[in-house]
Amino acid sequence: MRSRAGVAAALRELTDPIDARVHAESLRARLAKATGDDAVSAGVGGPMRGATGAHLALLQAEQAVVVGRGLRGDGRVTLFDDLGPYCFVLGRPESDIREFADRILGPLAEDGRHADLLRTLDAYLRLHGSLNAVARDLFLHRNTVRQRLRRIAKLTGADLNDAEARLALQLALLAAASVLATELIYAHAVLDSPVRLEASIVGLYAAVFAVTPERNHSGSKRMT
Repeated sequence: MRSRAGVAAALRELTDPIDARVHAESLRARLAKATGDDAVSAGVGGPMRGATGAHLALLQAEQAVVVGRGLRGDGRVTLFDDLGPYCFVLGRPESDIREFADRILGPLAEDGRHADLLRTLDAYLRLHGSLNAVARDLFLHRNTVRQRLRRIAKLTGADLNDAEARLALQLALLAAASVLATELIYAHAVLDSPVRLEASIVGLYAAVFAVTPERNHSGSKRMT
């Protein structure tokens, strides 16, 4: 059993196969009913074997519930595999994910001064490098988009015309978003305590239950 602010996790070996999603939803629903909190969320990692695998399954489950809440909202079950492209940068310690994002994004990842450049880079990668599409998406002039892309290339040292460089940047943006989601979830838990913690793990599947603290009426931030 281990826990962090707002999140608890435990692991128990299972000898027979189960439907992890169905089982996790059953546990999540029971916990939500017991605590009177419909925002209880669950994350599932694994299956894994051995002590090393158990540690990785717990890590995956914790990341699944944190990123899943950021992407899909509260009160849901998220399997690690549900995270799609995020799987390529998750499944490792948060410090490693942060280091990867910082290394690829360079100064863009340092503080909030480059938020406009990050939004432009995200749109450029998401819209397959179309200047016209980026300009429409961000309500910018094409020349402004070009200027921002030149600044991005200078700050990151990346060749935006190179496919591998674009892929690395896209993964780094996903990594940065996952780190931000983790920080928001735990900051929200610490600031809005008391926090109720409950967890259960089934078999080689690690299921993490994050119970949201008492809600403030402004709502919680989500990744975009």
